[in-house]
Amino acid sequence: MLMLYIGLYFTYRNGYYERRNQDRRVLTDEMILEYENDLKNGVDVTKKDYIIAKPNYANVYTRTFLKISKKVERRFDQVIKAIMNYVSKAIDD
Repeated sequence: MLMLYIGLYFTYRNGYYERRNQDRRVLTDEMILEYENDLKNGVDVTKKDYIIAKPNYANVYTRTFLKISKKVERRFDQVIKAIMNYVSKAIDD
């Protein structure tokens, strides 16, 4: 369980989610360019959808594991803070 959390934690911290959001932004930029080109060429833009809807693959399992991961992260943070406070007090004394 701890290994799963550590893997998910480092995936999050290394920018996986930021990279996914950046990819979405690039796709949006491409759609904006396509929209501008269609306007220049006189294409009827009211009938064309420029937003690509991605399927939602979330299910009961992914939502459950995400909740568990967040709880483990909060608890892990609390434990690390407690350890660091203990070490800090031991060094100060």
